Amino acid sequence: MTTTNTPSRLSPLHALHLEVGAVMANVEGWQVVQSYGDVEAELLAVTESVGVCDISGRSAVRIKSFRLDDVLGERSPTIGSVHRDGDTMIVRLTTEEALAIGPPSAVGTWQGGVEPFGDPGRYITDVTSGLAGLKIVGPRSREVVASLTDLDLRDSHMENNSCTQAGFAQVHGTLLRLDIANSAPSYELYVARDYAIYMWEVVLESLGHGVVVPFGIETLQRLEQKGQES
Repeated sequence: MTTTNTPSRLSPLHALHLEVGAVMANVEGWQVVQSYGDVEAELLAVTESVGVCDISGRSAVRIKSFRLDDVLGERSPTIGSVHRDGDTMIVRLTTEEALAIGPPSAVGTWQGGVEPFGDPGRYITDVTSGLAGLKIVGPRSREVVASLTDLDLRDSHMENNSCTQAGFAQVHGTLLRLDIANSAPSYELYVARDYAIYMWEVVLESLGHGVVVPFGIETLQRLEQKGQES
């Protein structure tokens, strides 16, 4: 048995990824899926249909304050919307609560750029280890999400850079719509870590066996790069 001086943080889906031959990579202390063996096949599947990526390594911090707009300042989005700044974002859930979501971090000190102390008072909780995140991308991504919930996902009701909380396959979750540039709709679904395996399997089977394709961070990075160039 080989050990290292620095332990890796694992997604709740880690064992499932290994069972299907995923190639793993270490990203800022997290073991994440690099690919499932064929990046070109993943990219084609996601571009033409739909795929799902495990993004549970993203850092997530809950920010609560009676004066949340003052705490967040110019980055404060309206309720039900998302403020994006590069690889970080502020997700406004309610009048008094938001999520700050950002790059993977193993040290637990990332606060989404918000100081933990000050006036007005604020309460900041690192919820990274309590959440699992799935990124659903592709022309049929809306079909996948629609199969899980009764939410109206039409552009007039849930546009790009919006968010909502609801039930998904009978599990409470937070849904973000975060399109990749001019590509098809892209969603991020965050649920409690305990439901990660259940939700992963439900998403994979949502449109029938083999339709939704799992993909890794290499495919995701290429999609995002292509989106920036378009």
